[in-house]
Amino acid sequence: MDGGTITHVLYPRQSQGANRNQGSNSLSSIISTLVPTLVIAVVAFTAFLIVRTRYSRVYRPRTDDKLLEKGWTTPRSDTGFFGLLRNYTSMPDAYVLGHNSLDGYLWLRLLKALIVMSLVGCCITWPVLFPVNATGHGGQQQLDILSMSNVLNPNRYYAHAIIAWIYLGFITLLIARERLNFVGLRRAYFLSAAHAQRLSSRTILVMGLPHDYMEEKALRQMFGPSVRRIWLQTDCKKLEDDVKERRKTALKLEGAEMKLIKQANASRLKSEKKNKTPESPETTGLEPKRWINQKKRPTHRLKPQLWKKVDTINWSRGKLEELNRYLPEQQNEHLDLKHTKVPAAFIEFENQTAAHNAYQSVARESRTKFSPRYIGVQPNEVVWKNLGVSYTSRKAKMLIATIVIWVMVIFWAIPVAFVGSLSNINYLTNKVHFLSFINHIPKVILGVVTGLLPVVLLAVLMALVPIFCGLLAKFAGEPTLSAIELKVQSWYFIFQVVQVFLITTFTSSASAVTTQIIQDPGSAPTLLARNLPKASNFYISYFILIGLSQAALQLLNIVPLLMYTVVGKLLDKTPRKRYNRFTNIAGMGWGSTYPKFVLLGVIAISYACIAPLILGFATIGFCLLYLMFRYNWLFVLGNKVDMKGEAYSRGLKQLMTGVYLAAICLIGLFAIGCSNSASSAGPLAIMVVFLVVVIIFQVLFDRAIAPMEQHMPLELLNSNKYSTTIMEQLLDEQQLKHGDIEPGSSVRGDSVPKETGFSKEESVGDAPGSHAQSKSPPFNFLSRRIEPMALKFYESNKKIIPDSADSESWIPGYTSEEYEHAYLNPAITDPSPVIWLAKDKSGVSGLMVAENREADIQSTDERAELDEKNKLVWSEEQVKEMPLWRRLVRY
Repeated sequence: MDGGTITHVLYPRQSQGANRNQGSNSLSSIISTLVPTLVIAVVAFTAFLIVRTRYSRVYRPRTDDKLLEKGWTTPRSDTGFFGLLRNYTSMPDAYVLGHNSLDGYLWLRLLKALIVMSLVGCCITWPVLFPVNATGHGGQQQLDILSMSNVLNPNRYYAHAIIAWIYLGFITLLIARERLNFVGLRRAYFLSAAHAQRLSSRTILVMGLPHDYMEEKALRQMFGPSVRRIWLQTDCKKLEDDVKERRKTALKLEGAEMKLIKQANASRLKSEKKNKTPESPETTGLEPKRWINQKKRPTHRLKPQLWKKVDTINWSRGKLEELNRYLPEQQNEHLDLKHTKVPAAFIEFENQTAAHNAYQSVARESRTKFSPRYIGVQPNEVVWKNLGVSYTSRKAKMLIATIVIWVMVIFWAIPVAFVGSLSNINYLTNKVHFLSFINHIPKVILGVVTGLLPVVLLAVLMALVPIFCGLLAKFAGEPTLSAIELKVQSWYFIFQVVQVFLITTFTSSASAVTTQIIQDPGSAPTLLARNLPKASNFYISYFILIGLSQAALQLLNIVPLLMYTVVGKLLDKTPRKRYNRFTNIAGMGWGSTYPKFVLLGVIAISYACIAPLILGFATIGFCLLYLMFRYNWLFVLGNKVDMKGEAYSRGLKQLMTGVYLAAICLIGLFAIGCSNSASSAGPLAIMVVFLVVVIIFQVLFDRAIAPMEQHMPLELLNSNKYSTTIMEQLLDEQQLKHGDIEPGSSVRGDSVPKETGFSKEESVGDAPGSHAQSKSPPFNFLSRRIEPMALKFYESNKKIIPDSADSESWIPGYTSEEYEHAYLNPAITDPSPVIWLAKDKSGVSGLMVAENREADIQSTDERAELDEKNKLVWSEEQVKEMPLWRRLVRY
């Protein structure tokens, strides 16, 4: 097909007005998206600089000594812009690794990898593809002349194919290098003193226990003398419900009493204002009841007896007294294993080496026994109700959940397709008559409709998906929060690729040529090939919105600011709520965060050789996101769920999706070109060979690196002094000195001798299949080559891991109670709640405390009070002295 024919197909004879409607709106869409988002970003950043110094709890909580026990902190930063800049630039990313979390550091590393990927892509693609595309004589307009759709001569496709080889090959090797670096970094981190001596690092969770192994003696015989403690699990569903009811009742009592106290104090203040003489302390102490209006005492209706109205304080006090009486009996019964056991157990070993050996070798002969297994599980991330789910039930539920996810992926296409079509809706107006009004709206508004509106709608639409994925993962029986996050990450990424990328891309490009396809159906393949690159305009707007607005708005932290300054003061009526809001440090949901930003990388890679301009916007967007997240990880965020870097590893694998999609798209475009000219056969063959080579490399590399990502080398563990440190060094020395804990005792069984009679090497090898993992032959020739590379990364990464001197304060020490109760269901050890009230000068709080104590309910009105304006105040400077304070235990 010659140039004249193609031009005729792309631009059939029509009136000038219609021709204007079918022209490109790429530049106006980008400008219309850029201008409002830039204004929003500037306003948000300016507001951030202004309010940052006033609300340190929102914008730099990690610099606050008051929160020292709620997480590792960052040294206090100077106030003002230049102080912020000085502190921000002086701290390396490794500071996040040392003083926050491995996951936070790896998140910043992923963003830096995306920046390098995009910037190098600009250097590779722009000098070659911009001139090739711009002089392609395809009749495109505005920014579309820089895309592949402007190329008429198929011989020019060789440039795209060769550049694709170079750039996509670079991406493949970059991801492989990052995965090797991750292996080395995680080894260095796991073998550090701060991590290796944690209780969780030498404890494994074994599920799917056969009935014969639901006894401590059988498990000890199986795992050998290196076992120190075993926490067997019982069915605590009834106990959990009762504990939940007790907490709910305590909060109801606390809220009702605080309401009564505020009413009484308001009456006192009103009386003083009227009489203009303050009440004497003697009077208020002797007669607090005179300020209580009995008719205004808090009441509520009972369910399902809604007609029955009761006094909230008296009812809650009686209910709580009853629960406090019989709940300890239930808890003791569970401690003594008098309830139904569930097929799961936490097994602690003498050292990290023995734990990893058991984790790698146990029950190789059966996939249903002792499966799944986890190592490094911390007590606060266990989903206790899922420990009792059987292997068969878990598989069945997971199958149902996966089917539901795929049904969502398919049918969610309907609303997402509508959103995608908005980006090129002006191309449909001459055939869909009810949309003809769009022809008459101003260009600026048209740009907003086709550029900004689809992006915003898509973001809102997708916000609901990860929440539902998390519920499905919990339903499917995932036993830990980290496992749930990983499952959400997998499902949500598939959802993002199909809905945000593929569906939006094809609906956007298809809507752009629908009119012309109706006029000439035979031209459909050529038209789609020519217009597919136009969908990149949508994603350029997407990068602008995410990079500018999200980076600035995340810095401003508007929701936490409003919750802390306005909403919190209106809703938090008790000292407990004020305390919890103050001490809670925000974190990130890794399962929902990684897919959204990895998808940006996938989009940039996929369009790199089709519409190279997108790489420039991607570079800027990733840089802004990196700067924002770096500040937040240094000064604001904590880590809610310890993923141990697994989300990062999965994110790197998911990033390869962009390489495959880019190759497949180019193959499709070249194949369509072959139907018009044999000259496209060469570029097509080049891309097919590339795709085959990448697939072969990826399969071999995955098989070689998978054991390194899943397991720690036992030889490396044996050579690490921290991995072989015995338990006595981990316990609080003062506790041991006073004999509060006997190091060799078992939590719910017989004690074992402190000295087992085995050396470290013997205890490690005593577990079944102890040497199978370490001496198994390499999977393929890559294994022998990448293992030395992984060791080099391990040695280099040890430099950024804090040594024992730097991490002395991190090395955990456990009291006897903390150690004994570590892996028990929290419902078993849940204490009776403390009712925390605010002290008032009318004396009602003291009366409430006395009445509560008469009912054997712990209660206090210390460390919080009602001021002269009847406002609740408490001393934020004395967090450790608050009744609810508990020291942070790093399991």
